[in-house]
Amino acid sequence: MRNIKILFFAILLSNISFAKDITTKIEYLGTPYAKQYKKAEDVYSRNSWDLQIYDKKLFIGAGNSANEGPSKNSGPVNLIVYDLEKEKFYSEGKIDDDQVDIFKILNNKLLIPGHDAKGSWDWGNFYIRKDDNSWKKFRNIPKALHVYDLVLKDNKLFAGLGLYEGAAVGITTNLGKTWEIQKIGRSRVYSFMNLDDQLFALKKFKRTSKPYFSVAQYINGKFIPRYDISIYDMFPDTKFKIKYSRATRIISFDTRAIYIGAYKYNSHQTIPFGIYIATLKDKKIISKKINLDKGFIANDILKRENDIYILASKTTKKGVKNRVYHTTTKEIDKLKTLFTFDYDTFARSFELYKNDFYFGMGTDVSEGEDWSLKEISSKTGDILKIDASEWLK
Repeated sequence: MRNIKILFFAILLSNISFAKDITTKIEYLGTPYAKQYKKAEDVYSRNSWDLQIYDKKLFIGAGNSANEGPSKNSGPVNLIVYDLEKEKFYSEGKIDDDQVDIFKILNNKLLIPGHDAKGSWDWGNFYIRKDDNSWKKFRNIPKALHVYDLVLKDNKLFAGLGLYEGAAVGITTNLGKTWEIQKIGRSRVYSFMNLDDQLFALKKFKRTSKPYFSVAQYINGKFIPRYDISIYDMFPDTKFKIKYSRATRIISFDTRAIYIGAYKYNSHQTIPFGIYIATLKDKKIISKKINLDKGFIANDILKRENDIYILASKTTKKGVKNRVYHTTTKEIDKLKTLFTFDYDTFARSFELYKNDFYFGMGTDVSEGEDWSLKEISSKTGDILKIDASEWLK
């Protein structure tokens, strides 16, 4: 009997993934937006909404485009970059929007969608980094209050838009000298998803049993509503706490896409609740939830060739545990924990350069005007580094 018990516990332990704690190995690089967003509620605008490696540099998002909550409409954003070779922060100029939310690499060029343009509502912005390291602003998208996403397909640039009148997609073949604006109902187009060479525009998803227009498919030059693709198709096996959700951090590859489901909790910001993998079957999006360790919620995703890394966090009584998982495109359900580290707040975004991981720290507050100053972590916007060569062999 004793031998049977020993064998049982040996089998049980063999299936447990013990997380390597590397808290003591974390290197603090700085808080680059502390000079622009100095104290009190403005610290919220240090949020590292996105990190992007490009041209041996780490580009860092910041600001806040929401009309409620702390540090409202806090642009223009002084775009801060970390030179990975010289190991120092510097500015690459001013982005005339309230928030740098995401970076996009299209045709080997780095772009920024204009999340919430300063100035009149007549035009929306996007930005392209030039070869001389300067940025060119294109203020030419008609009536675009918000430009949430950019994608290339069929030699056309598509922009996910929020107009005063509702959701729309902008399409141009000449960087905006001429635009075709296709309105697609209420809400806004927050992101694009490419599945098996089919392009989908994604709006907000509603928790309802009735048909709801959240997805439009690009067919023969037009975006066609797909009422048959619901919140339950996009985010299966999920218990929703609030009514509206969005798909964020979308990475398309081969015929699939991996993405994060997040609650839409104010005019622009989101709080993640799960991570999913989607395929296209019989012309419909079929998704599956990827299960993480208990209590951990995915915040960001990276893909390097066939390797996929997932950044997740879990709040505890002592602070926040941040964890990096690894999987592959071939066996995406088989997650392996690379390492875990403790910090006073959660890592919102991350990047990988050579054998080094970089983390941008974030903070969340209560919805609307119910927030309090004590919710804003003083560590918001910290940039951390870890040499991960030990785990990337």
